[in-house]
Amino acid sequence: MSRFLFDRIEDLEKRYAAAKNRNDAGEGWKILRESARVMYMLANRAEGGEREARIRKADAWMEKAVELKKAGTFPVKKEAKPEKEGPETEEKDKSFLLAERPDVTFDDIAGLDEAKEEIKIRMVYPFTHPETAKRYGVKKGGGLLLYGPPGTGKTMIARAVAGEIDAAFFTVKPSEIMSKWVGEAEQNIEKLFRNARQAGKAVVFIDEVEALVPKRSDNASTVMQRVVPQILAELEGVEKKEGGALLFIGATNEPWSLDVAVLRPGRFDAKVYVGLPDSKARRRMLDLFLEGKPLAPDVDPDALAASLEGFSGADIRNVCERTANAVFLEAVRTGVERDIGSADFTSTASLLAPSVTAKELAKFEKFRAGG
Repeated sequence: MSRFLFDRIEDLEKRYAAAKNRNDAGEGWKILRESARVMYMLANRAEGGEREARIRKADAWMEKAVELKKAGTFPVKKEAKPEKEGPETEEKDKSFLLAERPDVTFDDIAGLDEAKEEIKIRMVYPFTHPETAKRYGVKKGGGLLLYGPPGTGKTMIARAVAGEIDAAFFTVKPSEIMSKWVGEAEQNIEKLFRNARQAGKAVVFIDEVEALVPKRSDNASTVMQRVVPQILAELEGVEKKEGGALLFIGATNEPWSLDVAVLRPGRFDAKVYVGLPDSKARRRMLDLFLEGKPLAPDVDPDALAASLEGFSGADIRNVCERTANAVFLEAVRTGVERDIGSADFTSTASLLAPSVTAKELAKFEKFRAGG
């Protein structure tokens, strides 16, 4: 079955490329949505890191589908001038040096009200109310760490910050920064922040930031021994930018793995816990994930939301997708179409456990408490 799903992904990628070539955004976002659905199915057949990687890929496709649907057209990226400073940069442009302008806002994110308010105070309101911020001595810019279990929407929040203040959004993976060439990783970091500073208002977002600034005592790599100080130096300069319009956001599922130096004041000044969705957030997620699907009268969204306590946003999406898939497969096999009933959700949920365990949540709470 997995081989069939991988073949399906490959076919969808080809169809997406063709849709992009003819600028058919309507077909493109549908293909992305279907690709995400198939990747969630593949995630259910994996464990550990591979499962999380597939969920992240599916989440990214779903976010991209939403953006493409709203935009109504494929974005046109300007060609970057080739770099001449290192062996690898002569081969191809660095994608992390290209910025986008997300149209996602906090209104598109279900729940997490406490986290969103904390971010607004530190990262949004100083831009939207500059005179008031000046009066109270509240600075623009700085560093923000988003931490919490996987599948809780940290990437979407980072994009929403950029969308709220109409800022250029630079998204980076540690693997894109690192290089086998001596000195190039440091050059990549310097170029990234330089481009961000030249963009006016900008958000630099690094996912899995613990891979880029791990505890130096835990990593004997000579590359990391050079890269960590470079990152720290750039963070020190974030607030010194004229106009203070540069935000640095890191996201991690393992905050305890970060170098302690990056957690000091002047680096990640704000640390925001992005936890599991509460009942209100789960209810809204169900509305989003079940939109347009035929539901039987016995489906009580409030009761369903209550039954999914402890599930992450990615888990809830998975429950909705797998339930719809099961009823769809039944219709294909029997030739009889029916609405999705309450028993279908109960059956699916009974086969799935929350991806975040109580032990893992306790570890996050301990870090949150400063332990």
